[in-house]
Amino acid sequence: MRRLLRNLLPTSKIGLALWGWRNRYKVLDWATFGLRAAGDVAGGKGADDAKAELRLRAALARDPMTRGLAIEVRVENGVATLTGRVTPEIHARIQDKAVAVPGITRINDRLVNVSQRKRGLRLRMV
Repeated sequence: MRRLLRNLLPTSKIGLALWGWRNRYKVLDWATFGLRAAGDVAGGKGADDAKAELRLRAALARDPMTRGLAIEVRVENGVATLTGRVTPEIHARIQDKAVAVPGITRINDRLVNVSQRKRGLRLRMV
């Protein structure tokens, strides 16, 4: 087990620092979500929105097509707000995942479709 962990996780401080730098946007995004969700639950706003947002974020993180995209996800009162720039195919895939999440009653779709032909507009991979 220890050997497996050494192979999967960065073992040195430099390796951990490089991993953190390469994944800084996602780490900050998840940390912000965690702090916001903890504050909402402690403040009595309810854990249902936090659970729904966690499920949606996890579904997007599991999918190889949506994993590295800079998509902002928020769930408030059962309404999922999706913001970012994506291709039309990925846009449809994100909407399908959001509809399938229990606890989301409506989607506020602010995703902007970007043509794949326009290389000047790059999707930021994080």
